[in-house]
Amino acid sequence: MPISFDDFFARACEASGAKTQMELASILGVNRSAITQAKNRDAVPEKWLLSLSRKFAVSPDWLEHGGKYQKNILKPLEGNFARCVTAGSVQPAFRHDEPDGDFSEIVSIPKISAVLCAGGGSFEVENAVIDYIPLLSPFVRKLGNPSGMVFMDVSGDSMEPGIFHGDTVLIDQSVKNFQSNSIMAVGHDETIFIKRLQSMPGGGLALLSDNPAYEPIRLAGDELASFRVLGKLVWLFRKVQ
Repeated sequence: MPISFDDFFARACEASGAKTQMELASILGVNRSAITQAKNRDAVPEKWLLSLSRKFAVSPDWLEHGGKYQKNILKPLEGNFARCVTAGSVQPAFRHDEPDGDFSEIVSIPKISAVLCAGGGSFEVENAVIDYIPLLSPFVRKLGNPSGMVFMDVSGDSMEPGIFHGDTVLIDQSVKNFQSNSIMAVGHDETIFIKRLQSMPGGGLALLSDNPAYEPIRLAGDELASFRVLGKLVWLFRKVQ
């Protein structure tokens, strides 16, 4: 379905600060007549979406469809989140810094319907793609392998204060190995969790919560047969109320 020019123009002006069609033409690097033609056809070239997305770090899906998509391309949480995870502590962050790199390449990471439980275990394990979230490629590549990454929602409070109910986490599924105290997405039987993993003497594993109200889940012997590592937590974001 063609993009409505008037809707696109309103969002393009919001993103770029343009006030007139002439200003928007200058930002896009096209002639004023190209804007007039797009308005007359009530259609917008896809390359305009990509150009504005790269220049102003806004989602091309938002430019095209509006409010049902997040406006801004996601930006890294304060500090080096990947380093914090490796060090064994997740620091909650409430502001965003500007991303490193330029806007020359954007990678869309799938968000899947499966829900990671920070609690007793989630049976919502369908991996159907429900959305794509655009991120700057230079930033994503610093975290891991973009082709192996998925976004998943978190349900429960067992990983507070680092990870809250309703947070969305970025999981690198290409990482299956872990060091003790790593935060991983894991499965056991028919349920999936987000937990810290800790090796136990004798080859067992403990699934640890950051919230002291939750007891560790200990697996040993035959229980390990149905245990699997889904991937490593490399980043998270949350909606600020």
